[in-house]
Amino acid sequence: MARDQNKFLKAFGAHLKAIREGKKIRDGKKISLRRLDQLSEVDHSQIHRIEKGETAPSLVTLKALADALEISLMDLVNFED
Repeated sequence: MARDQNKFLKAFGAHLKAIREGKKIRDGKKISLRRLDQLSEVDHSQIHRIEKGETAPSLVTLKALADALEISLMDLVNFED
């Protein structure tokens, strides 16, 4: 179970990073970790841990990130692990 959860968190983190870097959904619209921190009010170190798959974000955090990235929550969580 823990292995599956770890794999899922890493896959979600990679998905979030690809969106932030403009490789998915926001084609070509890059945003730095620091800027995402400012826009979402989620600390950049927490965003970094999410992107590395080291922590599971809360629903409130996911909503803040989606809003800052100007995408829907559905787009943020819709990925293949």
